[in-house]
Amino acid sequence: MYTFNIIVKNASLCEDIVHHIYTYLHMLSNTGQILHRDHLLVQKNNTIEIAVACPEIDSLDHKNSNKYGVEYQKKIEVGTGEKIEFLETGTEPDYPFPRYEINRENSSFYILRYSLSSPLLCGDTLKPVPLYKIPYTSDKDANGNDTCHDNIWSWERHYKSLYHLWLASQEVTEEFAANQMQNVHSIHNKKGRELCQIIEEKTGVPTYYFLFNYRNWTVQEDLDRKCPITGREWRINDKTSSDFIAFKCYESRLVSELSTNCIDQSNTCENH
Repeated sequence: MYTFNIIVKNASLCEDIVHHIYTYLHMLSNTGQILHRDHLLVQKNNTIEIAVACPEIDSLDHKNSNKYGVEYQKKIEVGTGEKIEFLETGTEPDYPFPRYEINRENSSFYILRYSLSSPLLCGDTLKPVPLYKIPYTSDKDANGNDTCHDNIWSWERHYKSLYHLWLASQEVTEEFAANQMQNVHSIHNKKGRELCQIIEEKTGVPTYYFLFNYRNWTVQEDLDRKCPITGREWRINDKTSSDFIAFKCYESRLVSELSTNCIDQSNTCENH
């Protein structure tokens, strides 16, 4: 993961500069060019700098932007009379391997799953796939062409909210959030599976939906569960709770994990 400073000079010359910059950052986030996070604008004299993290060295190139990102970059540059500068500053310490080393055409399948960097993963390497690597998936223009990935990010934000409700461990919200994430027929998961179909149609790459699993049951019960859509065997042999994927169904396009909750149980789990 590469880090950059986005540098905007002559900032005081543009009346709406802060609004334009925040909108520009939002567009860069929505294409996956920078990580989603709260960005701090630092102004020194007449220059504004923003630190961002990017998946690739060329993530900030125009070729990876949607039309909205290009539009707001132009607004900033016209308003200030200066080109925006991108200064590489290093790598993100939370991501020790800065390069994705991934070409979407080489992925045998994708996985849609909430992640800190991208909601789309390469199924072979389990590395995040920046959304600018795939065709747009929503918001058609007058010609019927999709223009952005907003439907994917909308799902991701909803998942993030559910995940934090679950982590809060309040009885009512925890139960609701867990059900939304691990019940394949929940409204949230239905939307996610529909997104997988859209991504697969756009890319031609089989796209699987990651089904959350944190149930309070025995190891054997977990191992024996069948695909909740087809009712068929879907367990991958020799997988443990530390593996990212332990279940995969080609027909339903579902993947899932072994529950780590049963590890905390006493004798029943330990004897299996």
